[in-house]
Amino acid sequence: MAKLSEKPPESLAEQERRQFRRIATRIEGRIVFAGVDAECLVHEMSASGAIVEVLPMPALGADVALDVPEVGFARGIARRYPADHLVSIELATPPARRDRLTDKLILAAFRNPPEPSPADK
Repeated sequence: MAKLSEKPPESLAEQERRQFRRIATRIEGRIVFAGVDAECLVHEMSASGAIVEVLPMPALGADVALDVPEVGFARGIARRYPADHLVSIELATPPARRDRLTDKLILAAFRNPPEPSPADK
């Protein structure tokens, strides 16, 4: 059975801040913000957030809509740029949808696993 990749929290403070398990993946999706409709690549996602690769980048604080195949549609706000071409999005997932979104995300991650890091090769 394939093992699901998970990125561990960087610190205890980060762990306390994160409410939902972050799932590593490589799912091609779409992101819409400020009149832009672009393809994107979801690198990590949870019920409360996502790390997305996209160009052009949304402005920090911008409202975004994220459509992830096999997972669903979510709205959120661009919060930070963790690396080049990556944006961290805080998702506004209603409590009633969080468990179902997480279940769908886990299944999608098995079908679209993240690329191995150079250290894993």
